[in-house]
Amino acid sequence: MRAFSTFVLTAAAIVATALPAAAAPQVDAAVAIQSQGRLEARGAAVTLPMRVMCENGASGSLWVQITQNVRGELAIGDKYVPSVPCTGQFHKMDVTVVSRTKAFRQGVAFTSASLNVYLPPDNSTTVEEAREIVLVR
Repeated sequence: MRAFSTFVLTAAAIVATALPAAAAPQVDAAVAIQSQGRLEARGAAVTLPMRVMCENGASGSLWVQITQNVRGELAIGDKYVPSVPCTGQFHKMDVTVVSRTKAFRQGVAFTSASLNVYLPPDNSTTVEEAREIVLVR
């Protein structure tokens, strides 16, 4: 009898782990990096125009990184924005990213953005975009 009980418990555990968990509904969110960033303070920073959208009632945060090859060395900067407007509509944002290494210069740079959105009680999503942009004065 004990062997049968162990078998039943083992089978139940295997079936329970094989069943897919109920998926939470997806939260509406989007992030779009514009094609040009503006150099600030002789390249110490870049102001990057963006558009963000997250579902009304949600809360969102944004992380942006810019990387550029400057004469064989990397200029790198990143910025965390702890709160973005979540109304279900697109909002324009200017995110200023300060270099942590060397100054940015005019030309091509690579940019990535990650928008993290949480909608109570337990829905969340992350949307990302990565692209080349042009840095101008």
